[in-house]
Amino acid sequence: MPGSDGHPVDLAVIGGGIAGLWILDAAVRAGRNAILIEAFELGHGQSVAAQGIIHGGLKYTLRERDLDAAGAIADMPGFWRDRHESIDGPGPDLRAARMSAPCTWMWRTDSLASRLGMLGAKAALRTRPETISEADRPRLLRNAAGAVLRVAEPVFDTRSVLRAIADAHPGRIFGVDGPEGIEFASTGGRVERMILRSGDAEVAVRPTAVVLAAGVGNEGLRTRLGLDAEVAQRRPLHMGLIRARTLPEFHGHCVDGNKTRVTITSGRDEAGRTVWQLGGDLAERGVERDGGAQRRAAYRELRGVLPGLDLDGIEDLEWSSYRVDRAERRTRAGLRPDDAEVIPLHDGRLVTAWPTKWALAPRLAASVLEATEAITGSGKGSEKGSSTSVDLPASFETLRRPGIAAFPWEERSWTSHHDVVSAAPV
Repeated sequence: MPGSDGHPVDLAVIGGGIAGLWILDAAVRAGRNAILIEAFELGHGQSVAAQGIIHGGLKYTLRERDLDAAGAIADMPGFWRDRHESIDGPGPDLRAARMSAPCTWMWRTDSLASRLGMLGAKAALRTRPETISEADRPRLLRNAAGAVLRVAEPVFDTRSVLRAIADAHPGRIFGVDGPEGIEFASTGGRVERMILRSGDAEVAVRPTAVVLAAGVGNEGLRTRLGLDAEVAQRRPLHMGLIRARTLPEFHGHCVDGNKTRVTITSGRDEAGRTVWQLGGDLAERGVERDGGAQRRAAYRELRGVLPGLDLDGIEDLEWSSYRVDRAERRTRAGLRPDDAEVIPLHDGRLVTAWPTKWALAPRLAASVLEATEAITGSGKGSEKGSSTSVDLPASFETLRRPGIAAFPWEERSWTSHHDVVSAAPV
């Protein structure tokens, strides 16, 4: 765009997942003139594929190496619950988001390792989960061996959370034509100017600070800025899926020794069917399996961890799977970081950000604001984080407005239960 230096903004956030949206909201509330740029649709990739559990650290007490992570995330269930119930306090208004469940369940199989793992989890927590009597257990766990625990970890519909935050800032969120829809003028990672392209539209921006919050896209962005992409790591998952109209909604973790054997969360597809996402060790080990093998493994796991669920008796039951990468800051051994992570450069003029876990988005936003405080400052902000008085030129209106990405199960092919069972080894 010859002759144009670009419109000045305090903060340009690249990436419209839970990390980028929470950072945008926090920046606006702090009085900064911030915009968000998304190359695809909001939540594309990792965010919309998340299971939506706001972990409080319970699953991290199963292994000693994860105890630091348990401490970092301990306050998140209460924080998210407050944002869902009230407009008072810090953070976005999530009253319009759907809380799928106020709690999750934890149970074990009947192996010795599983019994020891459950005892370790109960002993290590600062706030212990509640042991439920057999009469008060959910129907699927009535015959579970040993204790069944109710854990105060809410589960959110991920798309509804993204929409609730995005709807609060309609004049600040812009879509471009893929990663190449952003052209940088930079030196050593310090961005002086960006040109945003969407169809025939071009808009020049001169940001004081840029935040890279694009998940796996951070690697490509850093490469284009002449920076080391090896500071990032990916830990892949191969998630299992099942769906049926009569499948009950359920959210919980089955513990086996020092690992979460399977994590189950529920959602709905566009036809109104219940969909279970199957994570945990099943998804981690499933990385080495193809789709057919993962469907068969998921069938065997559910039979093992939920013997009270008659899979063969559920009409129209179908199976599928999807792959997703967890994008994180690299650790020495390639393990999950303990907390949300940021790498600031040039006194905060460029920040690379990873939330590590969906639940840690508030901590990530706080770290980003702290890293950019010296150069972007803080103003009075607008009333309760409103974006109604955005000082942006009319040219921004020519850029597309990204929608919310579809759930991964809407874009997968499905296999009938009969075909999965027929292919499973006896």
